[in-house]
Amino acid sequence: MPKALELRKVIELLKNYGIEFDSKSGGRHSGKFIKMGKSFPVKAHGMKTTILPYALKGLIKKFELPSDIFDRK
Repeated sequence: MPKALELRKVIELLKNYGIEFDSKSGGRHSGKFIKMGKSFPVKAHGMKTTILPYALKGLIKKFELPSDIFDRK
């Protein structure tokens, strides 16, 4: 299972896969990762918000990403 990461690091990693982060959608303190009709909402209180392992695992499943994407440095 991946370890928790800051939102800014997750955005940077997913940018290579064509996945964008839209902070203006998903509610007041939320944002969505979006790629061609698929979206995944996350809580976002700023770029230093910690994205927990269950959400990272959900991103991997939703966007069919490599299972070790968040373990790489």
